[in-house]
Amino acid sequence: MARTFLLWRRGGAAMAALVLWLGSCVMARAATPAPPDPEFQDEGEEPDAVPPDQEEPEPEPTVSELSERIADLERRLNDTELAAARRRPIVTVSGYVDFGFFATQGDGSGVIQDVGPAQSRAYPEYANKFAWVFLGDLLSPAVNSRGEPADLGNLPGVNRADSIRSGGAPSFIVNEVNLTMQGTLGEAALATASVNYLPRSGADFSLGDTFDVDLAQLEWMPTASRRWSIFAGKMESVVGIEYRDRKARDRFGITPSLIARYTTGNPLGLKVRGKLGTNDWFIVALALTNGSSTTETFHFYDEIDSNAGKTASGRLALRAPSGLIEVGASGSYGPQDHAQDSRDAMWFVGGDLQLHHRGFDLKGQYLYGRAPGEQLGQTYSSDHRPYGLRLHAGAYLEANWMVLPYLGFLARGDLRDALVWLGNPDAPGGGDRIYITKSWRATGGVRVVPNEHVAVKAEYLHNGEYGRVPSIRNDVFVTSLVLSY
Repeated sequence: MARTFLLWRRGGAAMAALVLWLGSCVMARAATPAPPDPEFQDEGEEPDAVPPDQEEPEPEPTVSELSERIADLERRLNDTELAAARRRPIVTVSGYVDFGFFATQGDGSGVIQDVGPAQSRAYPEYANKFAWVFLGDLLSPAVNSRGEPADLGNLPGVNRADSIRSGGAPSFIVNEVNLTMQGTLGEAALATASVNYLPRSGADFSLGDTFDVDLAQLEWMPTASRRWSIFAGKMESVVGIEYRDRKARDRFGITPSLIARYTTGNPLGLKVRGKLGTNDWFIVALALTNGSSTTETFHFYDEIDSNAGKTASGRLALRAPSGLIEVGASGSYGPQDHAQDSRDAMWFVGGDLQLHHRGFDLKGQYLYGRAPGEQLGQTYSSDHRPYGLRLHAGAYLEANWMVLPYLGFLARGDLRDALVWLGNPDAPGGGDRIYITKSWRATGGVRVVPNEHVAVKAEYLHNGEYGRVPSIRNDVFVTSLVLSY
C-alpha cells in the first residue's frame, strides 16, 4: 500500500509538471496578436509589422528539461517522506481492559474424586495404583480468554494456586489489564513487551493482584521483502494456530479451546518464521526453546529450564493462492518439563485448518501427545517432578460469522481425551494422583462491535463427559467487555 501511494504521488508530480508546461504554451499563444482578418484588409495593404520592442515568446521546454523537473520533484518528495519517518514515535503503547461477568453450575469446578471400594469406582483399575483418582477436566469451566476456571475445587493431596476460587458464586471480574509496548530499533528491528495485570481477591491483609510478562521479544527482519523474521526472547508458540488469537482483544469469542493449554504458552528461546512462493503459498516456522509451548498455569511448563536439553518445534503450512484456505502440520519434541535430566521426551504432533470467506471463518485443530512422567530407579526433588501425559485425542472446530459489520456469532465444538498423572504407578506405594479426562464441549456465542475500540461478547459453554466418567455439573455462562486503546 505504501509503495502504491508513493507511485501515485510521483505520478501526480509528473502530471503537475505536464499541466504547467501546457499552461505556459496556452498563455504564450494568447499573448501573441492575431493577424488581421483578410476580408477587412484593403487590397494591396501590407500587414502591420511586429513592433520592434515586443518580446519573442519563451521557447517550449524540452523533454530532458521536463525530466529534470520531475526528478527534482521526486527528490523533494523523498526528503519530505524521510523527515516524516524520522518524526515518528520510537515507542508506541497499546493495550486493553477485559471486564466480565460469569455464572457457573455446581461449585464452579470441573472435576470430582473417584472414591469408595474398588468395585464401586468408575475406574477400579487405578484404585491400587494411585492415592487419588480424579475424573473430569480442571480447566473446562473457563471464564475468560486466559482460560482460568471458575474454581479448581477442594481436592486432596495438592496445594493449587486457585486465582478465582468462586465456589460457584456468580461474579463480576476484571479478567485482565494489558499493557503492550513496541519500540523500533532501526528500519528492520522491533522490540515488544507485553504485561498482563490480574486484579484478584487478597486474603489476610494481603493483595491478591498479580501480573505476568507474556511477551518480551526482539523481532529482526533481515530481508528487504520483510517476509522472514527472526525472534529472540519470550515469544509466541509455533504449534498449531490458536496462539494467534489467545488474547482477549484478538479472540472472536471469549474462552479458549480444551487443547489451548498445550499450544498457547509463550516459551523462551529463538524462532524463525518465513513465507515462500508467489502469494506466500508456503509458510514455515521453527523454534528452539527452554521447554514446551504449554501454558504456564498447567502441569507442564518450564520458563527457566531445569535440564540441559532444549525443545524443538515447528509448523509447515500451505496456503491457497487466493489466501482463503490454509492447511498446516506442527509438532514439538524435547525433554520433559520439570525433569532435571534430558533422558525422556515429551512430544506433540497435530494438524490445523483455516478457511476464510468474506465475513465467515472456519478453523480447527487436532493434537496428539505423550510424556512418560517419572521413571523407576530415578530420584526427583519435590519441585522438579515431571507429570506423565497420554493425550489420546484433542481437537476443536470453530466457526465465526460476522453477519453485519457490528454483529457476529460463534459456534465451537471441543474434545479432549487424556490421562495426566504424577508419580509412577509401578513404584512401591504407587503414584500420587491421576486425572482421567473424557470431555466434550459445545460453545455458542455472540459478538457486538460498536467501534474499533469496543467489543462486547457473551458465551455459553456446555461441558459434557463420556465413557465411564460420570456427568459433572460444570456449564458456564460468561460475558466480556473488551476496551482497546
